[in-house]
Amino acid sequence: MAVRELRAHQREAVNAVLRALESPTGSLVPEQELRTQAQVIMATGSGKAPKSSTPDRVLALVPSLDLLTQTGATWREGGRRKPIIGVSSLRGEEVSLPNTTDVDELVEWTRSLDKVTVYATYASLGLGTLEQAHAASLATWDLIVVDEAHRVSGWIGKPWAVVHDNRRSPPCAAST
Repeated sequence: MAVRELRAHQREAVNAVLRALESPTGSLVPEQELRTQAQVIMATGSGKAPKSSTPDRVLALVPSLDLLTQTGATWREGGRRKPIIGVSSLRGEEVSLPNTTDVDELVEWTRSLDKVTVYATYASLGLGTLEQAHAASLATWDLIVVDEAHRVSGWIGKPWAVVHDNRRSPPCAAST
């Protein structure tokens, strides 16, 4: 399967996001504590899948099981070939990637992987699966993509808002 090339408007959007995510020169915030949020709004089907050049350890959060399988397939079509794992209740023929809801299994599956993409539903935040996995030594992420991010905004005590809490969801690894 050939990797799709970005169209001009997609390259422009990617470059704008990358510029927005750079640490400001002379920033007083230590890199390991910097959590940057960028909002990218693009129409459905306009090509938001990360390219293979994106960071090595990526967590993609989605609101539904259907979107988890769709996102995994679309990202593979877009060139994301690194090992992939799902954190959901999907099994067997329902999904084309290994899935688990077991914290120890997730930690073990990712332990030796420098490059991995983990697709998880918001339910894994609400149930504490990812939080528990980080407490059990799951490595930090280089990039966290939150699809339909409006669903995780608002009251910090909301189960899905855990992605914004550095104490419960470790910040991404510092970029070098």
